[in-house]
Amino acid sequence: MERISNFRGIGGLPTVDGRTTVGGLLWRSGHLAAATDVDRSRLEALAVRTVVDLRTEDDIAADGPDRLPDGVVGRPVPIPDDAGAGADIRAMIGRGDEDEMRAVWSDGRALDIAVRGAAMMVTEPGRVATFAEVFSVVGDPDNWPLVWHCSAGKDRAGWVGTALLLLLGVERSAVVAHYLESNRGAERRVAGLVEAGWATPAAVELMRPFIEVSPEAVAAQMAAVDDHWGGPEAMFRDGFGVDDGWIARLRESLLD
Repeated sequence: MERISNFRGIGGLPTVDGRTTVGGLLWRSGHLAAATDVDRSRLEALAVRTVVDLRTEDDIAADGPDRLPDGVVGRPVPIPDDAGAGADIRAMIGRGDEDEMRAVWSDGRALDIAVRGAAMMVTEPGRVATFAEVFSVVGDPDNWPLVWHCSAGKDRAGWVGTALLLLLGVERSAVVAHYLESNRGAERRVAGLVEAGWATPAAVELMRPFIEVSPEAVAAQMAAVDDHWGGPEAMFRDGFGVDDGWIARLRESLLD
């Protein structure tokens, strides 16, 4: 893609029972507000039918609305992106005030906030209910091929990907690697912030846990799946409200 960041599918990943995830049906990305005509043509070539937007109204005001190809159905399911910290992280990053960031995020506190926020997506009842709505759309073959996205495509979109891959039985090392792919190009983006004079190098280091993803975050999510729910199948049944038939049909459709 030219201007859609972090765009990738879930196909080609190995499962613990020797199968492989099917490609060409489900994709994840950052927002589509900056999509070029070429990007829109590529979405059309992928036969994308549905785009699930996980952004809030504030996110959309900052990013802009998605530019979808004609005929693609947009499905908004907004999820606040506060990382469980009670602070407006995006606004603080936007201000670029090093002193403000240091007061809140120094001494490892930013990473702790990010990790706690990642685990909160798995366990907090309000989030669980919202992600249940997300999976009711993402898991419906009538909506495929489908793209789901948030703003950067790494946290909210990342958890949807992680949960889905865990349910499909993808090897956990491959789940972690898929999650960490969101960091591709991160150093170039960070360097660009400094070169543009938008933030000092010290401020960039303070905000890094919020502009990248970390192994600690996805590890916390997987631990919460096991410890809080008793595994991915139990999470989908008891948390997201699906039945064994739904799980079996999804696996049949998305595994070779």
